[in-house]
Amino acid sequence: MLLVNGLDDQNWPSVECADEIARTMSAAGKGDLVTRLHYPDTGHLIEPPFSPHFRATRFKTAIEKQKVILLWGGQTKPHSDAQEDSWRKILSFLQHHLYSRETPKARM
Repeated sequence: MLLVNGLDDQNWPSVECADEIARTMSAAGKGDLVTRLHYPDTGHLIEPPFSPHFRATRFKTAIEKQKVILLWGGQTKPHSDAQEDSWRKILSFLQHHLYSRETPKARM
């Protein structure tokens, strides 16, 4: 399990949720299956590299048509750096954990 957190997430308590996941996995004897990435001054949406960074989004709710500002957090430069770093680490994690190193045996 790979958990990627922005430490300035202003949308969701993602660090606290990741802490709880890590504690639960450790209590189950599976703490070694958790990999965590933390990025200071980074907000909620750590997307693939070169995605635009928004500290907040304005929109209208669907039903009441109220104007709402949704906070994401983060600073532009650290957030962009985290996008690049986490993307490399995500791809490496997936390569390591999802792709078999063994050649499949032919079925008879």
